[in-house]
Amino acid sequence: MRCAFSWITCPAPAPTCPSGGDIACAVEAQGAVRLLIGDVMGHGARAAQTAAAVTRAFRALAGGPAPCPPPHVIATRLHEFVAARDCGEEFVTALVVCVPMDDTTAAEIVCCGHPRPLRLRGGCATLLDAVPPSPPLGLFDLAGGAQARTEPLHASPGDSLLLYTDGVTDARDPAGRPYPLAERAAALSADSWPLLQALRADLLRYTEGNFRDDATLLHLRFTRATAPEDVRDRPDAMSFVRN
Repeated sequence: MRCAFSWITCPAPAPTCPSGGDIACAVEAQGAVRLLIGDVMGHGARAAQTAAAVTRAFRALAGGPAPCPPPHVIATRLHEFVAARDCGEEFVTALVVCVPMDDTTAAEIVCCGHPRPLRLRGGCATLLDAVPPSPPLGLFDLAGGAQARTEPLHASPGDSLLLYTDGVTDARDPAGRPYPLAERAAALSADSWPLLQALRADLLRYTEGNFRDDATLLHLRFTRATAPEDVRDRPDAMSFVRN
């Protein structure tokens, strides 16, 4: 299996809504793509600093010269990293995904207190309920020493996953109604491309540009291992700032 990925963040407008700690990162190394999406508790400079530190730690784990550990070990080490920071009771929700670049090994996912992804297939969007949640990074010890659990990620060529932070699903229209992400993603995945650009524009229309939190979306598309080498949906990272 191969994959194409892209992500986008709509930052909350400052100074009334200080930026949060959204994380989106992908590393290609040792025959696999490993992705992280996360959200640091809180807002402002401290959350942004923690997000940057967790991103650096993930890159070192997923792309270093040593053999890369499996997703649940990456999550456990990130938990230890967050817990060791002198930031009080700070925690980070996260999803770690590993997609081997061949057809012999299954993709894997770990959910650490983060919203479950949506699977997009044939114009339908379904929540991946089969992914059991582990505690957020930094809170394993408070949950009785629970450990992260790696689960197989069943996907076929042509499927895609939409990963997101709660800033997307918590976004509201002027009447206070939450953004219907699954419904809109299903419709736009059938009618529009690139999907993230269409979702960003749709989210801005729905909320009239008013966010209470950063909103990050990561789109992961699956292709066959025989697909061309450069399958990424460029640019890999984009930002949008409301004027």
